[in-house]
Amino acid sequence: MSPSWCYLSTKLAIAMIAVVWALLYLPNLRSSPGWYGDETLTLMIGNALYAGQPSDRALAVTFWHPSYAYQPLYAWMVGLFSSLTNGDILGGRLMNVLLALTTALIIFGMGRDIMGEKPALFGSLVFLTYEQTIIHFRWIYSHNGVALGFVVSVLALVRVSSIRANAVAGCGLAWAAFCHPLFTHGCLGALACRLKKPSAWPFLIIPPLAVVAATISWTLFRTWPESWLLDDIRLLGDFYASFSRENGGLLQSARNIYNFYTQDLFHMLAVACIAVCAARKYYAVAIFAAAVSGMLLQNRQNLPVFYYQAVVFLPVLAVAFAGALNVISARLRLSIGRKANYFVTGVFILPAAMFLVNAPKSWHGSFVPRNQPWVTQDVSEVELAAEWLNEHTDESDLVICHQNIGWLLHARTADLMQVTAHSGLPTFTFEKPVPQSRFLYPAKIEEAKYVVIADIDQRWTLGQPNTLNVVRNMETQMWPIVWRAQHYVIISNPNLSQRP
Repeated sequence: MSPSWCYLSTKLAIAMIAVVWALLYLPNLRSSPGWYGDETLTLMIGNALYAGQPSDRALAVTFWHPSYAYQPLYAWMVGLFSSLTNGDILGGRLMNVLLALTTALIIFGMGRDIMGEKPALFGSLVFLTYEQTIIHFRWIYSHNGVALGFVVSVLALVRVSSIRANAVAGCGLAWAAFCHPLFTHGCLGALACRLKKPSAWPFLIIPPLAVVAATISWTLFRTWPESWLLDDIRLLGDFYASFSRENGGLLQSARNIYNFYTQDLFHMLAVACIAVCAARKYYAVAIFAAAVSGMLLQNRQNLPVFYYQAVVFLPVLAVAFAGALNVISARLRLSIGRKANYFVTGVFILPAAMFLVNAPKSWHGSFVPRNQPWVTQDVSEVELAAEWLNEHTDESDLVICHQNIGWLLHARTADLMQVTAHSGLPTFTFEKPVPQSRFLYPAKIEEAKYVVIADIDQRWTLGQPNTLNVVRNMETQMWPIVWRAQHYVIISNPNLSQRP
């Protein structure tokens, strides 16, 4: 094949990836799927951090507390992209779909030198067209950044151990460390891949550790002389350990892994592809995927529903598809010659079918995530409620509300979890008392001009420990409802004067 033809085919492949990405990821990006609490929380923190005020509404943040452990660089980038759309969620979502495009291009660009152009293109398109990829990379999740770092690392680890390959793998892990503490799973997976190469270990460990040292030093400097950071790291360790106590155990871990990998055809095929990779030169893909998914799944039963944590190794599964195609097609060429090309072409039916299923959902804005009950049920209703609140409040007022509407408001906000923590009562992610000095302003029901009860509050927040206790004053004092829709209710504090 001539160099000019290779160059042309590469350009066509990149064009195909870009077109598929644009058609699946850009239409109705702002509202489909509905807004989810983790992403709107990241949006609010990212906007505050980009403005030079690192805070989670009423609380000072360290980026290590169980209530928000996403790392500062990712959050700052969300704020940067959000600033391009005047603080809107569209900017943050645009950043994440660009992460999806970058990940797909990396699978193709790094993968074609290792696995061949067609297998690499196949893996890239499988990644882009799978529905869970589309849904979760439309959301604002730091796990999407981790996914990019992990796929860079695993594609470098497939190569023969060398200073360059190991350094690239370490840089991928460093990028993951800029996003989320789950980078530790990738470090252990990478070390497992290079277990027999001790000379590679420093290249894999030093870059992510340098990132962690830098972010911790920055936080220590920023919060000195408070001991919040050290307390938060300890709390985060206890928080994750509690998952193991509640959901772990050998039998339960096996169940978790089985349920995850049998959830749909994509994952069942991924297991088969991992097995093929394990038997040949792509064993690093199998080791990395098994190590990371095993560590993640062993104490989490709910990942098929709350899939976002599994996104960190989703591109690695796509690489397994590419590696398996390379291995199988090579064997077929030995036995049937050029007829093997029909098989290679035929497997592209899989991403083509997924594209045809998901493209209408993109164009009509009708993606329904598996955790739909916990997602904003009607975006337009939230915007109407926010418009009313902005007309009746100013920047000095306090509104108690979930972040799904809080990011749209001009007033100060805090949610019911922060209110519970401020009152000294334990609740989810705030199991230990929070020092009053850490609150930037009092998160108290009594000082709120309005309290908003959202769909997510009715379905989840009010079911968390002690949250009902902090709203009893509203019931006893007969706070009036001043705005109501199907999913949102706004309640007014009668003790504060209302503006017309």
